[in-house]
Amino acid sequence: MKSMWDSVKMQLFYQWKAKYVITLLLFLVVLCGFSSYAQYSSLHQKEARFDDTMQMYEEDGITLKQALSEDLEIIKDGNSEEISNVLKYDYYRVIAAKVALNPLNAPNQIFTSVAILFLPIIFGIYCCHVAFFDFKHRTMKSQLLLKGYRLLFFGKLLSIVVMAVVSVAGAVLISMGIQYVFNLVMGIQPNMSVNYLLELPMQFVYQSGVLILFGCFFFLLTIVVRSTLISIVALFVYMLLVPNLGGFDLKNLMLLTVPKIYNTSASTMDVISGENANLMLGYLVVFAVFVVLVFVVYKWDKKRLCPRL
Repeated sequence: MKSMWDSVKMQLFYQWKAKYVITLLLFLVVLCGFSSYAQYSSLHQKEARFDDTMQMYEEDGITLKQALSEDLEIIKDGNSEEISNVLKYDYYRVIAAKVALNPLNAPNQIFTSVAILFLPIIFGIYCCHVAFFDFKHRTMKSQLLLKGYRLLFFGKLLSIVVMAVVSVAGAVLISMGIQYVFNLVMGIQPNMSVNYLLELPMQFVYQSGVLILFGCFFFLLTIVVRSTLISIVALFVYMLLVPNLGGFDLKNLMLLTVPKIYNTSASTMDVISGENANLMLGYLVVFAVFVVLVFVVYKWDKKRLCPRL
């Protein structure tokens, strides 16, 4: 166990020296900064829409107080909505947008907007480079002689698990810090009465799990094809071009899970609804496939690199 942990620490050291960690951190800062700006822009758009709706209601002789006293019914039909009381709806959207600018709510906001799409892509690219590191620097033979294939393979795999958790923790802290500074610079007075900190532990565990699955899968793919280009292209194609496959497709499971553990009332991205599936069974299937892939790739690549063992 100690030798395995030493191997993990060594892999993390290599990633640090290769500036992979710093690059990942910079991308997280950019992602969090963009999320804060998107929330700020979203508030202004919702305020402008509320003002327009308010003007139309006043022309019809309806005050805000009257509209708020009436019922609000939202009927969803696929990805479209039919709203019975538009003014009340827009009013609550403005309130939700102000709540979203609370720095304590920044993690919830980033994980329901840009991070849904781009964090798995960024971390997937990171893991592709980790997998190809020893081939790129021509150190594979020396690493095999020093550690053996088992320690090398699982040392890298576990370092990805560690970095997935670190990345999510970093996104949480950076998003809070950037949102706080952004509010100060822009003179924003957010609604501080509501926060989603009680949901944060579950969100943290879930987001870490998603990154681990994405990262490890594209790590394994890079080991098999021995090309970061092919793996990264496959990552972009899956995330940006392949539609939701439904069922136990990981993207579909994510689309079904996000509304259950996050508050999406002020999300800056319109995320399509997932197709109904058994979430528990779906994640069990994904995990089982992941374990099988790890076993198969480990055995196959070990035989390819160390045919005499």
